[in-house]
Amino acid sequence: NVDAMLWFGERILPKILEQTGATLYVVGQKPHRRLAALGADPHIHLTGWVEQVQPYLYAAAVYVAPLRMGSGTRLKLLEAMAAGCAIVATPIAAAGLNSAVRAHMRLADDETRFAQAVIQLLKDPTLRQHLGAAAQHSVREHYDWGALVTQIKQVYEGMALGG
Repeated sequence: NVDAMLWFGERILPKILEQTGATLYVVGQKPHRRLAALGADPHIHLTGWVEQVQPYLYAAAVYVAPLRMGSGTRLKLLEAMAAGCAIVATPIAAAGLNSAVRAHMRLADDETRFAQAVIQLLKDPTLRQHLGAAAQHSVREHYDWGALVTQIKQVYEGMALGG
């Protein structure tokens, strides 16, 4: 989401850089031309197409999802959680995920709180590891194919019984 990365890069990342030496990797097949200005910042890397996103997820200290618009389930968030990432997201980014999974990410809807949540995780590796592990466990429990098949089967059985 172009708006999300512009908002994060221009308004939130500077607050984070006041207290950390963070680097932002924007991983995406074809970065929108509006993001090119972000690439001039030495703390921001626009990767363009990558063969696999998983190495970036495993290397990430914190995964950010600063979406301010949109709807639906965020599969990229589930993928980051499955990789054990500690996540800071806006409530809009986490919309569509069940509450048990959302409980294992930091949610912030304004730039100051978003920056503070990222800074806290960057400065506290134990908290970051705990949050990432809890997210990974939760996403497997609620969104793994085994869990989803069981839920789908229950729905179909309920339909067959007229319920």
